[in-house]
This record gives sequence, structure tokens and C-alpha cells, in this order.
Amino acid sequence: GGQEVFYTMHHIFLTQTGIYVLIFDTRQLLDIKTREESKQYVLFWLRSINLHAPDASVILVGTFCAEIHKGIRTVNKIVRELCRVYMAQVKPNGNLNFFPIDNKEGLNIKELRTAIESTAREDQSIKQQVWIRWMAFL
Repeated sequence: GGQEVFYTMHHIFLTQTGIYVLIFDTRQLLDIKTREESKQYVLFWLRSINLHAPDASVILVGTFCAEIHKGIRTVNKIVRELCRVYMAQVKPNGNLNFFPIDNKEGLNIKELRTAIESTAREDQSIKQQVWIRWMAFL
């Protein structure tokens, strides 16, 4: 649902409750040639999630962190600026506003998984009762 052709359908897919994991490429935020487009991508999704699910939690995930060792602080500064309006929805990662991971190296995957699990446990919507008929639908 992240492709532009699906944007008009966000009101169907983005529900009021849940946890949204917004993934971005940290290299693109650091590269001056792709920075603006990458910032607009993250901002678009933050706005869309905020519009359709203003009370939902958002976990920001930056990929390829093994390739940008010294750029983590710069990425965090950019992310913090992008998120300043949406900070209540964004789950922090210690001093960072995002979870830097690297799939190839397996860096910080466990921490991300733990954050998603704990955020899900804190979400009051999981305690909401659902009609048994919905189970047949699922």
C-alpha cells in the first residue's frame, strides 16, 4: 500500500488503532542528492498516519545503519525535525527518535522487535472486545 497508486485508498487501510512501522533508508537522508525526496517521503507518511490514525503509535525504522556509522546523529537530527509535530505518536528509542537497523548485519533487530512488542502491549485497543462474527471474517 506504499505505492502512489494506493494513496487514495489509505482511508481503508489506515485504521484508527494499531502500530505503524515507518521504514526509511538512512543513506537517502544523508545523501544531499536524495535528502529532500526522502524527507518528503517520511513526512508524507507521518501526515497520512496522523490524519487517519491520530492516536496510533508510530515506530520509525532507519535501514542500512551499518553503512552510515557516524551519520546516526545527523539522521536523528533530521528525523527529530520531521517529527516535531507528530512526536506524541512516535515511539522513542532511548536518545534517538528512530530505530537504526541493518538487515544484512542483523544490527538492532532484537531491540526493534522488543519495542514493537512492548508498544503492542501498551495499546489499549488490543483489549477491546470484538463480536464473534468478526472471527469468521478473519
